[in-house]
Amino acid sequence: MGSAALPLLLLGCRPQDAKEEPPQPFVFRSLNLRQKGTDGLPLWELSSPEARYDLGRRVAQARDLSGTIYAKGQPAYRLKATSGTVINDGEVVQLEGLTRLVKLGPKPLLITAQRLRWYPRQERMVIDHSPQASQGDLRLSSRRALVLLQQEKLELRGKPLLERSGSDQLKLALKAVDWYARTGQLEGMGPVRGERRLPANVVQTLTAPRLSGNSLTRVIDLAAPVQLLDPSRKARLDASDTRIEMALERISSPHPFTAQLDQSRLSGQGFEVLGRSHTVLIPQACRIQQPGDSLKANRCSWNWQTNEVAADGGVVLRRQSLNQITRAERLTGLLSKEGRAEFSNPGNRVLSQVKVPPRSEAGPRRSAKPPPFAP
Repeated sequence: MGSAALPLLLLGCRPQDAKEEPPQPFVFRSLNLRQKGTDGLPLWELSSPEARYDLGRRVAQARDLSGTIYAKGQPAYRLKATSGTVINDGEVVQLEGLTRLVKLGPKPLLITAQRLRWYPRQERMVIDHSPQASQGDLRLSSRRALVLLQQEKLELRGKPLLERSGSDQLKLALKAVDWYARTGQLEGMGPVRGERRLPANVVQTLTAPRLSGNSLTRVIDLAAPVQLLDPSRKARLDASDTRIEMALERISSPHPFTAQLDQSRLSGQGFEVLGRSHTVLIPQACRIQQPGDSLKANRCSWNWQTNEVAADGGVVLRRQSLNQITRAERLTGLLSKEGRAEFSNPGNRVLSQVKVPPRSEAGPRRSAKPPPFAP
């Protein structure tokens, strides 16, 4: 009985102004947090080799944090961070330092940031410091991003930039981008302003009001109107809906287009730019207008590396000089630096028609000479 009363006696003799020291945080050799759903399936888990836990504030601070986020009991995301803070026993998780979030799948989508706030109950993550997302040679960056885990959706806002690395580099600046990790679907709100860097430091610029695409099939569709400028050749292309197929290095459109190449004007029903063969194809209704000449054909091609030009099928070449008309099934030529094409067809049958002005009776007689043309 006397022993039981001793603590009470000591407590009563304690000075009134003495203050209790705040409890010291617990230090754990390792931290393992797990949460399951009502169906018993795992929702997420976090682990760390060392953590400090403040019991009063219900805050855990950990280093070298790693974890897994599940969907229907299967791993859907992996995450790692240099450090992390777990608030209210998992209500909010803030990851800092080098932070990596990987959407698992045949072609993983990697999201990196310097700071990420995760709200497990809401199944969303907020990134407001240098977010980047990459899949293969495609990369998206912006000022901020929102990850909707259940929808497998990444929303990028604040001057997002879509880039493709490699020899044929492509950069597209947009107003906003939505990226669906599982399907690879991309939706980009414009205006779209792009830069395409080619060998020999040639830079082309393009514009479009918006785009859509797929990161898995590596296809980007630019909505009309599309404009492509190449200052190095004084070239301009105005087109309708246009597709970029990065795996094939092809840019194409089935719709009518017009193009200006220095002194020449081109038009046709559709076009294809083939990067691997350095060739532009006009598959239907090819038309070329240049000073003094015009040409129409079923189809045309131009190799911008060799500057070889070819026109095939129902070719009609008109020259203002002497009102000359040349018809053939095929004409070939070379494109000059000024964008002017000089056509010829050596060794093949052509039909040329020349209108010679009548000789004046009052004028002196001159010896007849053949007209100066090279069909």
